[in-house]
Amino acid sequence: MIEWDLIEPWEYIITSVAAEYHRKYDMVELTDIKQSLYEWFAKHPNKLEHWNSIGEKDAKNLLYRSLRNQALDYCQLWKSLTLGYETSDLYYYDMDMVEVLLPNAIRGDLEMTQQVDLGRSGKAPTPAEGGNMMTMLIEINIAYWKLEKKDSTILFHRYITLDEFQAIATKMELSSPAAARMATKRALKRLVAKMGGHRPKVEKDIVETDQSVSIESSSSNTSDS
Repeated sequence: MIEWDLIEPWEYIITSVAAEYHRKYDMVELTDIKQSLYEWFAKHPNKLEHWNSIGEKDAKNLLYRSLRNQALDYCQLWKSLTLGYETSDLYYYDMDMVEVLLPNAIRGDLEMTQQVDLGRSGKAPTPAEGGNMMTMLIEINIAYWKLEKKDSTILFHRYITLDEFQAIATKMELSSPAAARMATKRALKRLVAKMGGHRPKVEKDIVETDQSVSIESSSSNTSDS
């Protein structure tokens, strides 16, 4: 059951997140996205109460994160139904994998066919990781050329000309090497977003015990890729 008096203070976040994901997934009705966000509140009353108790600023940040996960999961489901594919077919690129492949992808060098070992264990490689590196390179290349000029330029300086952050700060007229590092990280995140975004999580509500309160969350099986 939805308690509207608890939701009302956060209506501006619901509206903002719904609009953000309606722009990204225009095949999904705005009102449907908002309804899915309301359902998050119905499923997580204890979590919302706990977050309210720790302060408005922290609660706001945590709520934005959770509602974006909820919206992403909902919109991807409807996109898959619209286009006729399974959500299990989705693949999410991890940042470290993108960084390894980015130089070749930017140059359009698609002959990198060997597997990339990132020191991971316990997980079988996806088809793209194991036997079709060209697919990954093509997808990264396409996403790179869709970036805004400032993002593609900073990634070019970092991964093609191999500039240090001090040099990037100078070339991009940024205030410091730290600012250049942050701008590079944000550009990488936007690149990953062009390829489907971060891996959504399915969150459970807070489970209260006699001794402690814990928050349980797990990665969605539909996006374990």
